[in-house]
Amino acid sequence: MTVAALAVLAAVTVTVAHESVGHGSVCLALGGRVTLLTTSLFRCDVPSFLIDLGGPLTNLGLALVAALASRVTGPGRPAVTLYLVLIAAMGAFWDGGYLVQAMLTRDGDLYFAWAGLIGEPSGLVRGVGALVGAAIYLAGVGFASRGLSRLAEPAEARRTARIAWLAATVATVGAALLYRGGPGAGLLDAFMEIGAASLPLLLMPLTLPLLTTPRAPVTARSIRRNPAIIGMAVVLFAAFALTMGRGLGGL
Repeated sequence: MTVAALAVLAAVTVTVAHESVGHGSVCLALGGRVTLLTTSLFRCDVPSFLIDLGGPLTNLGLALVAALASRVTGPGRPAVTLYLVLIAAMGAFWDGGYLVQAMLTRDGDLYFAWAGLIGEPSGLVRGVGALVGAAIYLAGVGFASRGLSRLAEPAEARRTARIAWLAATVATVGAALLYRGGPGAGLLDAFMEIGAASLPLLLMPLTLPLLTTPRAPVTARSIRRNPAIIGMAVVLFAAFALTMGRGLGGL
């Protein structure tokens, strides 16, 4: 239950960082008004490539901070470490996968941001962008695998990762189902950004030599049932689902 709660908190954190803090703060800074804010949809009445760029950059910055913080968290705080590892992994998976998709399909925040800043990207630029996205994604895979390996023995780490993926995906999709505009592209995007993007969690920890890290003297069983964390996840998820899940602003 506590692992699931931490995964829900991580998914909510990453989503709020991307949509609310990233896109939303830039929109307001440009003097605009947010006309729609959901778990995966954002609209501002002031069009700008800076707004498109705000979400991915905020997510990537958060992932980097979480990754660094997880490395200095003491072995006696496995719950905090897992939360930070999941934030870093989900952020890297979302941004890296999104960049690859944007460059290949000529669609999405990062494609529009480049087009607005530099102009329509050439085939070479899109290829390089896709490679950068793949590198970010693979870095997330490696980091998450090593982070989980430090927390537990392989079998327990694998169980932890699978519980985390399932809880984060169900929470994200569940919140998106409440959107008052009805299911559609927003629901699919919500699943793609967290559920599909984070599928590598189902295979972790990986056993490749470069991705194997000696285990610290704690196990996933050290993440014992914590009513405070579970209660916090329930309250914050309810607030997330009833605000961003339902959709804020006009339709």
